[in-house]
Amino acid sequence: MTSKWRIHDGKRRRSRRDHPSGSWIMSLSETLIARAREIAPIVEREAYNTDKNRRISDAVLDACQEAELFSILVPKVYGGHELNYSTMASVVYEFARHCTSTAWVVSFYIGHNFLHSLWPKEFQDEVFAEGPCSFTPGTIAPNFRLVPVEGGYIANGLSQWNSGSSRCDWFLNSGLVMIDGKPQGAKAFMVPAKDVEIIDNWDMAGMRGTASGDARLTDVFVPHHRAVDVMDLLNGTAPGSQIHANRLYSLPVLPFVLGETMPVMVGSYRGAADAFKKLTEERYSTFTSAKVQNKQTAQIRVGHGQAGAAIAETLLRDYATMLDTVDPAEIKSIEKRAEIRARVGMVSDYVQSGINEMMLGAGGGAFRSTSPLQRFFRDMNVLRVHGFLDTETATENLGRVQLGLEPNCPL
Repeated sequence: MTSKWRIHDGKRRRSRRDHPSGSWIMSLSETLIARAREIAPIVEREAYNTDKNRRISDAVLDACQEAELFSILVPKVYGGHELNYSTMASVVYEFARHCTSTAWVVSFYIGHNFLHSLWPKEFQDEVFAEGPCSFTPGTIAPNFRLVPVEGGYIANGLSQWNSGSSRCDWFLNSGLVMIDGKPQGAKAFMVPAKDVEIIDNWDMAGMRGTASGDARLTDVFVPHHRAVDVMDLLNGTAPGSQIHANRLYSLPVLPFVLGETMPVMVGSYRGAADAFKKLTEERYSTFTSAKVQNKQTAQIRVGHGQAGAAIAETLLRDYATMLDTVDPAEIKSIEKRAEIRARVGMVSDYVQSGINEMMLGAGGGAFRSTSPLQRFFRDMNVLRVHGFLDTETATENLGRVQLGLEPNCPL
């Protein structure tokens, strides 16, 4: 079936030197963002069922795949668009305004296709053989044990928080290489979905639609070409940085992974602010039948929510500018990585506080399961305690680095 959105054949190969002009990049970026806006009403319509069914509907994912959104950051040589973080962030933001879970998983699918581009060429040839899009859930936390064998490793273990596991072709994993029973460094590695036992145990108060269940590997062989040193990813020196000329593929991975979360949080703030404004316009006082929008406290909360969302959008644009323009060498140091992580952690704190403040003035009806506002509330309060977004840990690390102490977290 021919897609109404097809830009080019998914298997098309281009030369590394075939770089489009800046105006062409802008035109393509705007086209993809426009497609995301076209899909956004489907995201909104499916949001209740996404939350209820604990997974994103195939209608949404099929539309995103057909619109070529998952290949935004895939190299052109593999048929991708090889654009920039700003395009990815804008696409994810459009979905986050309607459903945090959908935006989260779409962001990870786009981001993990980017991560494929950092692996050795043999794996890139393998994963992109059928086109520039793979559904790859997973986590980079070192949950597995890797025992070296001829040609690769044998992987065993259990991982959690595998967002998007309801639809997958590959799994992203990470683990410690064990030699004589002792850890000798960490490897990130890819495994075909057929080799993974997916455990459907995701049942949370928030982010319910992300299907972030557990995954188990039992004596799975991982060839060398499917593995990368974690430190190379953190330092921006993974094999893909030597294969692709674009500076994008030399970025340290942590600022990028944190960047996957930024448009999710910011878009959710905008969605919550708009939902609260609409609710306030429609509400009447239970006891006086007076319009709630005439109350000064309601007006203050609406204004606070709208202004707060606008500030968050500015922070997102600033982050996008950094990732799109900074020399990768400038953000490879521990000090800079600690600063970036703390900044993103503070954004999570800011967004959570803003949404929580609106909920205090939304009335009991806002907590009905059909209310989008309570969904944004639940989702953001769960995201706020995510390991990468925990403000206390992030700011402690930055404080230690600023004071000349060793960081508690090597990321």
